[in-house]
Amino acid sequence: MLRRLSLLLAIGLILTGLSALPGANSPVRPAYAAPAPSGGFNEETKKLLEKGLTVVEIDREIDRIAGLRAAAEKGIEQTSQKLAEQEIAIVAKREQAGRVLRTYYMGQKDAMWSALLNSRSLKELLATWELMDLLFQSDHKTLKSYEDEYEDLQKGYRTLERNKNELSQVEQELRAQRERIQALQSELDSLLAASGDEEGMRKMMAEMQAYWQNVGLYEVKQEFRALSKAMSKLPDWLKEHPDALKTSGLKAKLTITDAELNEFLRKQDDRLSQIAIAFASGQMILEGSNGDIKVRIEGHYTIENDPKNAILFHVDKLVFNDLELPDTTRQDLEREFDLGFYPQEFMSYIKADSVELTDGKLVVGLKLGK
Repeated sequence: MLRRLSLLLAIGLILTGLSALPGANSPVRPAYAAPAPSGGFNEETKKLLEKGLTVVEIDREIDRIAGLRAAAEKGIEQTSQKLAEQEIAIVAKREQAGRVLRTYYMGQKDAMWSALLNSRSLKELLATWELMDLLFQSDHKTLKSYEDEYEDLQKGYRTLERNKNELSQVEQELRAQRERIQALQSELDSLLAASGDEEGMRKMMAEMQAYWQNVGLYEVKQEFRALSKAMSKLPDWLKEHPDALKTSGLKAKLTITDAELNEFLRKQDDRLSQIAIAFASGQMILEGSNGDIKVRIEGHYTIENDPKNAILFHVDKLVFNDLELPDTTRQDLEREFDLGFYPQEFMSYIKADSVELTDGKLVVGLKLGK
């Protein structure tokens, strides 16, 4: 009996010690493995998996647009309520302004001018003038108050109209994406039914979708975030490398090689050591890998002047583990991360007016002026 009690006590102490270990009570996160056969995907499987990812990404875009619609509807409601309150308030202001104007048009202020002109002493003249000045200031304040209230009301109506237009555009986009996902889902169902292994393919698609949503998208965003942060420091590099800028009269040319850009980026963030950038004719290519993840990004630069002069990067193609992702994913990354750069942060008196990508080089045409 004593031996049994000793054994139970020992087991209890062991269990207590285990429960005290760090992470013993922490939830276990599921591990996601990259669902890719050693030989890669055949064309049929690749097509199905790409469509499966497209469905997931369009669904994510629909959620984003639905959020915009909710924000637009809330904006319309708030603006309408504010306008109703302003309409009530401006009635009193309009009546006050009307009374002021009537006193001038109907000659009710003439008596004051007469009193001023008929003053019998300097003291009386100054007192009358001071009184008139106070009345004129009060009248001006009343008219200005009405003018300001009226302008605020008109701004409110313009805001309301803008919100309604935005809501209309958002709803059109939402309908288009819903129609797109319905057509794609129907096409996907037909392809799966004809695949000969519908159950197996659906399982592989579900695994790939889960891997993208829980691992792939996060890693891709981390890379874009690191790139965006590094590119914001490019003006500092340019200041340290003035030889990259060649001037000729009122024009200048900035040339950066892909080797120089890679070296610069890798010094900014260790994560970027896994990425290689190459300039080709008309496009910039970024390729990187991290364990089971491979990413390829193709894009181009354009000159933009609104809201300020900039050289902005546009994603033309995004490939994750040999699977191309849809336009909605590319646009989402462009919205969230800025991979462009701004010449006026390098020199305030220059402006980019052309950009060209050639083999191994990025060439930016600059001119003097803002």
